[in-house]
Amino acid sequence: MGSKYLRQPPMPVAQQIARMRNLFPSLAMTSWHSGLIRWSGELRPTDMSDRYLVAIEYRLKHRPKVYVLTPELRNHENGEEIHHLFPDGTLCLYLTNSGEWTSSDAIAETTVPWTSLWLYHYEVWHATGEWMGGGVHPRRRKNR
Repeated sequence: MGSKYLRQPPMPVAQQIARMRNLFPSLAMTSWHSGLIRWSGELRPTDMSDRYLVAIEYRLKHRPKVYVLTPELRNHENGEEIHHLFPDGTLCLYLTNSGEWTSSDAIAETTVPWTSLWLYHYEVWHATGEWMGGGVHPRRRKNR
């Protein structure tokens, strides 16, 4: 049997909202219109980390998009560009189309912890100059 027969249906939006509210009350739903849900709030990867204001946008059957609003993400002091960012500035948290995340997964149980882990690796990268989070960097378009 092909994998298309084994796929789970997308998690209903109401369940996504309830899971987020239960697991991450600091991430408040700020809007829900035209099929797009947006949460925003603070994440802090460790007790010694900066506090990051993030926004998560989700449209049913599409990958969640995560933006870091503040503090502004910056390249390494040696000029190296930030790892694992999509061209639109959203965080690359997993290999797209790999099955690591599907619309049947709870964003609060996947995307939020992955975001916190990404922020942790971002801080370590700034401290050491080495990205220790692994993964495959998405292609970034250069402005010409």
